[in-house]
Amino acid sequence: MTWYALRAARESVAATRHLLAGASPATWARLSVLVLFAGGLTTPFLVDFNYGSEFLDGTVGVDSSSTAVLAAAGGFVGLAALLAGAIAEFVLLDALRGDPVRLVARGRRWFHAGVQLFVFRLVVLCLLALVGLAGIRADDSGPAVLLALALVTGTIVVLDRVTVAFVVPIVFVDGRSLPAGWRAFLPTLRAQWHQYVGYLLVAGTLGFAVAILGGLLAALVAIAFAVPFSAFGAVVAAALIEQGLSAPTVGRVVVLALAAPYLAVVLGSVLLVHVAPVAYLRYVSLFVLGDTTGRYDPIPQVRAAVRRGGSTLGD
Repeated sequence: MTWYALRAARESVAATRHLLAGASPATWARLSVLVLFAGGLTTPFLVDFNYGSEFLDGTVGVDSSSTAVLAAAGGFVGLAALLAGAIAEFVLLDALRGDPVRLVARGRRWFHAGVQLFVFRLVVLCLLALVGLAGIRADDSGPAVLLALALVTGTIVVLDRVTVAFVVPIVFVDGRSLPAGWRAFLPTLRAQWHQYVGYLLVAGTLGFAVAILGGLLAALVAIAFAVPFSAFGAVVAAALIEQGLSAPTVGRVVVLALAAPYLAVVLGSVLLVHVAPVAYLRYVSLFVLGDTTGRYDPIPQVRAAVRRGGSTLGD
């Protein structure tokens, strides 16, 4: 028996290479935007939560009303990003199929489908939050209850993964609603369940490997840009101190002035680095979907070109 996920892991390399080999800098930039919202960065970011706790409990001079306003603003930004990510899932499929990457035009086209995915993900987040609260309350209830909660959490996560990997492409191909996409997918899932279990195992392994690689690359990018930014900051600080300004004040001002551009450059570079692995992982799921149900194959031309040698891929 052929395991489609293993074959997809090999063929997705060629598909990704041909997608990006002739891509212009503008296309890379647009793809990096899609990666930001839809791809999910595989880089671990270190956060000092000590500052967060001081901020929330008011020890840095923020009153309760300001905290409420900031929390509301943060919630709005989070929901907006979740909606943008849902729409970007469909725009990313356009790009993987070989269509020109047009963020605004494609975003308008897939807005309604994106809203459906947004609502689904909102429900998923609420369910995960409820499970988390149940886990906190059941902390002393014994290992059986905690194991059950872990299984529920895993089921919800797999449901979200399967929806994005397979149901969203069916909606993309057939113009269905998200619930109708699930109804169309269920017969294939029941008939080829072993192939989808194989996909989850292969995708989990690949995702873990990509996460490690992405973290290492992001660290290298951050270090590489830290050197010139630090050198520039040191020169500027020395010049200002020679003018008689206080060294501690100069240090704080220089750090604050350079922090935003440094973070912007690092984030932009990390996004560009992540374009290839995110595209690769998405191709793996699309190849598996097309192998199990040709009717809903979102990348038939890419698949055919890869399997005949890839010489005309994207033409």
